[in-house]
Amino acid sequence: MKSRRTIATLIASVVLHAFTHAYTVVLIPLYLLMVQDLHLPGARSASLIVTIYMVVYGLGSYAAGMLADRFNRVWLMGIGQIGNALVIIAMGLVRQYEWLMVLGVLAGLFGTLFHPAANALISAHYPRKTGLGIGLLGIGSGLGFFFGPQYAGWRATDARWAFASVADWQKPLIELGLLGIICGIVFIAVARETRRRRRAKVPAQRLNDMSSDPSSVDSMGNAKVLSIGKNESASKSGQPMTATLRWKVVGIALVLGCRDFAGSASLTLSSLFLQKAMGYDVLKVGLTLGAMMLIGIIANPLAVILSPGGKRLPMLVGTLILGGLTIATIPLWSSVWILWVLSAFQMFQFSSYAISDSAILERVHPDVRGRVAGLFLTLAYTAGALSPLAMGAWVDGLGARGSETQAYLLIYGVLGFLMIFASLSIPLIAGLSRTALRQAK
Repeated sequence: MKSRRTIATLIASVVLHAFTHAYTVVLIPLYLLMVQDLHLPGARSASLIVTIYMVVYGLGSYAAGMLADRFNRVWLMGIGQIGNALVIIAMGLVRQYEWLMVLGVLAGLFGTLFHPAANALISAHYPRKTGLGIGLLGIGSGLGFFFGPQYAGWRATDARWAFASVADWQKPLIELGLLGIICGIVFIAVARETRRRRRAKVPAQRLNDMSSDPSSVDSMGNAKVLSIGKNESASKSGQPMTATLRWKVVGIALVLGCRDFAGSASLTLSSLFLQKAMGYDVLKVGLTLGAMMLIGIIANPLAVILSPGGKRLPMLVGTLILGGLTIATIPLWSSVWILWVLSAFQMFQFSSYAISDSAILERVHPDVRGRVAGLFLTLAYTAGALSPLAMGAWVDGLGARGSETQAYLLIYGVLGFLMIFASLSIPLIAGLSRTALRQAK
């Protein structure tokens, strides 16, 4: 039975996770309103703000992971949330495109603090059921991706309050920002850090012995962690991250990052596709994008529950391939079915995130999970961060053909291919188990 402290920390982290992702997608349904209001040359200009936000978010992840392995993760997450919320409010108050770009950088710097710290914190609270903890934490992404577009489309259309020269597309930003500040303060008050255990260093010869000793591996294929004795010493900075582990994580991120690109691209592309080719207005686009992401609330925890132990990686292959095949068919469906097909893709997409995060973190030492998550996100998330600009530019390039559903077959087909290609990361993730043995203390 988990302690109240652990349960409270998990619930608070889920809510924080929801706000983190709501902020990353809140502008996506508003692209065309921004283009009109700010007199921008095309959707690529509006999507560039989101791209910069996400690129900075991704590039800062490894540094955030280093902080998460050394400092109080609750405070890092709380500061990141409050700072991010303040920046979102500022976006709702300025009308200069250049300032929006600057604020996109600041939002990324604050937002990047969440994932490395949260993944490490929840893994520490659930040491024996890391996959379950990560899956439950993932509920927040589904909530955020659902709530962000829904709220943006609704409030940009129906909000009646007025302040200074705030435009309709800015009103949901100010409102979500204010709610986010409250959330950050409550999180710091409720969530708790774990009591970190110091581990003894294992002599090099012992590590070699462990690599061939089946008893040093648990039922999940993870290296068992040795307790420190009274007369043993431990590194003050914790477990080092070896070059071997670092390069393996880089390899995984470069391949699995194709999935991140496709998943992120699906939001911007679908927003533009629904408005240009399907004739949806901003409110309906927000409702559709939000509804298709709602499946993440179920997909994340269910995926890790259904894939214990050795089932993780085979199930990851299945979700990536099925997700790729599904998204490639989007332009072939009528408006009656489009939401259901988009939701099916997101089910596979969310499941793949929960499974891959669990499979990776279960195979590395607890003391390096922040850095591993940070390094992975630096590469994979940055790859995904480039997709809003890429999709905006591609759709702009369609010109008059942008109103034809068939014109999007190639774009969605490319995203499907990237999803399937990402399945080649599975043997690389499996290889982390051997590195975990050499990392154990």
